[in-house]
Amino acid sequence: MIVPPVIAMGTADYLAPIAHLNPSMTGAGVMLLATLAGLLDLRANAWITGIFLVLEVIAAGVVALLGFTHSRRGIGSLTSMQVAGSHGHTDTVTAMLVVSGLAIALFVTQGFSTAVYLSEELENPRRNVARTVLATLAISTVIILVPVVAITMGASDLSTLTGGDISTMVTAWSNSAVGTFVSLCVALAIINAGIVMVIQNSRVLFASSRDKAWPQPVNTLFSKLGRFGSPWVATLAVGIPGAILCFVNLDTLYGVTGVSVTGMYLLVAVAALLSRRGHHRHTHAWRMPSGPPCRSS
Repeated sequence: MIVPPVIAMGTADYLAPIAHLNPSMTGAGVMLLATLAGLLDLRANAWITGIFLVLEVIAAGVVALLGFTHSRRGIGSLTSMQVAGSHGHTDTVTAMLVVSGLAIALFVTQGFSTAVYLSEELENPRRNVARTVLATLAISTVIILVPVVAITMGASDLSTLTGGDISTMVTAWSNSAVGTFVSLCVALAIINAGIVMVIQNSRVLFASSRDKAWPQPVNTLFSKLGRFGSPWVATLAVGIPGAILCFVNLDTLYGVTGVSVTGMYLLVAVAALLSRRGHHRHTHAWRMPSGPPCRSS
């Protein structure tokens, strides 16, 4: 319930070329729209998110093309251990600086595993979920890395690069119309992320209630399905609090998000290691060829 509103409030920044909006109100509106979309079936949401995704990929291609054609530095800048300092000079990248950026990096790479949450609503999930996860990971890696490389090479200076104002960079490379288009596509990407996160989180809540993780009255409530086959109570339970949290101080949400995301990844890592010990080690579903070797307990 915390991560989606943090992302949703960023929508106002990218709608600024058209209108100056209040971040909290805009974020709440995005969360409510995402909640309404989450009440529909997956096929309808696939069309909505698919159309948005096409526009996002086009925008990423435009950014990559402009960045490469306006390159100011060589490929070596990608491995430079210097970043822009606060007084215009460059500072050495430290281990703590890298660690502080991990939360953002994790957000950037999240999303390719969403098919796992929706496996019960997909055709032939045993085959298609794995294929979808791996294919999406490969495609998203290209869509993320290519524009990042282009921006790094094409930014006018390091301060502009670390500032992250993509619209301003694109406008400088082309014109305001192209910059506005890219900004709107980024806003669509945020809305898309909100829809997907509401859908997947509501499925997790629905599954927990179906598996009797809560007191029986709560299980009965969260396991209700609507006319479109979606868990409508669980969807509202995820989306509406998310809209309300848009009015909480953003720094507070950042702090809670950083701690929760770090804790989540640590728990998953520990669980993955423990699942390779004891009686779990003989279960094929737990095998991870690229992970640490199995050990008996």
